[in-house]
Amino acid sequence: MFLILGAIFILGIFFIKPALTEISKALVYKDFLKKSEAIIILSGGNGHRIQTAARLYHEGFGEKLVFSGFKVYPETYTNMLMKSYAVKLGVPENKIISKISEGEVSTQGESISNLKLLKQNNIHNFILVTSAIHTRRAHLIYKRKVSLMDMDIEFSVYPAEDPNVPIQGWWKVRTAQKSIFIEYVKSLAYYLPNPFASQTP
Repeated sequence: MFLILGAIFILGIFFIKPALTEISKALVYKDFLKKSEAIIILSGGNGHRIQTAARLYHEGFGEKLVFSGFKVYPETYTNMLMKSYAVKLGVPENKIISKISEGEVSTQGESISNLKLLKQNNIHNFILVTSAIHTRRAHLIYKRKVSLMDMDIEFSVYPAEDPNVPIQGWWKVRTAQKSIFIEYVKSLAYYLPNPFASQTP
């Protein structure tokens, strides 16, 4: 009996781990990386997004960093913190384009602000950098916004690995469990029709 239970336990571990990994991998979207005029970084995370974007910049994949910001404290915005960190990582200040977002505090609102920045600066292609588990939804949002804003622009998506939300073994990390659950909820909300949403960008 103990041998049977032991075998069931071992088989369960053998099959459950790959299944759990697929849950996180389903949220990840990644394109083939190619040189672009700009790298858009989505706000949020713990610095890993800026670290990834700065690395891509130094490797020659993007000519400028572009991002928008939201208020976090009085007179303090995320784009200010992101810019300061990017400069610390060796990105020249004149290679950074940023502004305070005037839209809603969400990936949707941020996408409009970032795309307007690209249009104002005559940028026609970019790499979108965000946390790995956020890439699939971010790709869908930007693809839709580019279409709604009637922009002739190309982009690819590159995931920034988040040590707090590992793709492998996420179920062992409390912050990862919470982040993945929330991302699935937001992904579901993206597909559900919103009767109050405007169809204009």
